[in-house]
Amino acid sequence: MLTGENGILTQAQNAKEETKDAQLKEETTLGQYESYINQATNTNAVVGEIVTGGNKPYTNNGTAIIPEGFMIVPGCNDVSQGLVISDNPEDTEEDSSNIVAKGNQFVWIPVTSKDEYVRNTSYGLAEVSTTAYTDTGYLPDIIAPTIPDNVTDEKEIGLLNEEAERNAVVSKDGFYISRYEAGLEGTDTLVSKKGATVWTNKTQEQFKEISKSFKVKSPEKVKSAMCSGIQWDIIMHFINGKLDGNGIDNFLVTTYNTNRHTGSPTNSGFNEADKVCNIYDLESNYFEYSAEKAIYQNYIRIVDRGGSYDNKVCTASTRNVLNGEGYSYATFRFVLYVM
Repeated sequence: MLTGENGILTQAQNAKEETKDAQLKEETTLGQYESYINQATNTNAVVGEIVTGGNKPYTNNGTAIIPEGFMIVPGCNDVSQGLVISDNPEDTEEDSSNIVAKGNQFVWIPVTSKDEYVRNTSYGLAEVSTTAYTDTGYLPDIIAPTIPDNVTDEKEIGLLNEEAERNAVVSKDGFYISRYEAGLEGTDTLVSKKGATVWTNKTQEQFKEISKSFKVKSPEKVKSAMCSGIQWDIIMHFINGKLDGNGIDNFLVTTYNTNRHTGSPTNSGFNEADKVCNIYDLESNYFEYSAEKAIYQNYIRIVDRGGSYDNKVCTASTRNVLNGEGYSYATFRFVLYVM
């Protein structure tokens, strides 16, 4: 009665161990809830390797900075596969199948060194890629460089902007990219939400200013801006070869895939084939203006990236050019800088 598999002492020991396991599980869950609350309410926090039972049980394969007012979306906690944050604590990855998401969502793009933060001139048309240079006027004031009075050439000013951008990103080991193409709520509210109406019919200059208007809880700690050409290249390097949202094809950024092109435009984030590392619509849906220019056929043009819903040539990495005017088939994507 005292010993053996069904003995009183054995049963008591088993009950003790089960209670201990339940307590540990409860502590871990409470730690997760506490961390979610801290992420949404406290100052910018660095989230690191998984620590079972600790207060950072979220990411692996890298670290990320969670800005004040944001939380990690449960189910999207792996840096190497696209860690997702939201400004609405009710968001879960299960919401991705819903027509409209609750919060604005962004994906962390890790950057390990200045050496990797460079333009890739092999992407897209040679004449565009090899003459591409960083735009001006797109950075938030706190990041934008001071331009000496004797520097007036746009390319030189672009290089100063490029270096300021690089320093801002590398100092924080990465940046956030909007998970979706730029969305429009109401008449003038910029969002990054699934199911949003994609913002079109504005010039690239207007989009540069709109990109800075994204509303955050702590604007002194998070700044938004139009995605630059170099940032798009870094994203391409990050996603290349990883499985698409259907879990079937490897997403090759220089290879055209018919499954990603719907034939007609949609609201943001509906095509799982055009999703990789939790980022949607990189190859299809709408052309996306970037903060980059290029000399094409002896004219200065605005560089756009990716392809459109009916384009039969452009891949996710392609550099193409438009004249910067407002079009029904052109939008943009924006980034968040952690300060």
